[in-house]
Amino acid sequence: MTKHSKKILFAILWFSLFAFALYSWLRSEIPLIEIPNVLHLWMSNFGLIQSASIYIFLYTVRPLILFPATLLTVASGLIFGPWLGILFTIIGENASANLAFSVSRWFGRDWVKAHEHSGIVKWEAKVSENALVTVLIMRLIYLPFDAVNYGCGLTSMRHRDYFLGTFIGIIPGLVSFVLLGGTASATTENRLLVFGFAVGFFFLGLVIARLIHRKNEVE
Repeated sequence: MTKHSKKILFAILWFSLFAFALYSWLRSEIPLIEIPNVLHLWMSNFGLIQSASIYIFLYTVRPLILFPATLLTVASGLIFGPWLGILFTIIGENASANLAFSVSRWFGRDWVKAHEHSGIVKWEAKVSENALVTVLIMRLIYLPFDAVNYGCGLTSMRHRDYFLGTFIGIIPGLVSFVLLGGTASATTENRLLVFGFAVGFFFLGLVIARLIHRKNEVE
């Protein structure tokens, strides 16, 4: 089977998976905002190891059906509590991001490269030269998660730079949303404290992004 044939087969399977997931969700009539609670109730039937494995698997394949990453991140705090939620989400979110990047690169990079004009080539070269910082800032200012994943895969940036920029850059937002979900499982006296930390980490990401941007402008 040629590479082109493999891509066509993959596209068919990908579309089928997306259509099935969309149909299942529409048929369930569950509002998106309620999915963290639904996952919490469902996973309460399993032990910690099983729940963590299911959660990480769901997070990893999530970009293939474009399920909102934020909802799964919030769900982890609700399901596992703040601290284990952070650990499992770090694993799942990085696996998710790198799967989407790899799929995008394999599936679309050759086509993009063949159709690039001079302006795009120059812009892409500039981005790729400073890919680590570029990805880091995009993560810290909370650009749409999957748009960054798939978009970066279409460029010529090194996967290593993308991996490091993502691994570091998602931490403030990840911690913020996990803690937000964790407020539901926190004790009454600690709930306000956990919420305060969630808000603090959210704005910490924006502050760090601003500092990095200023530093690069000076250089």
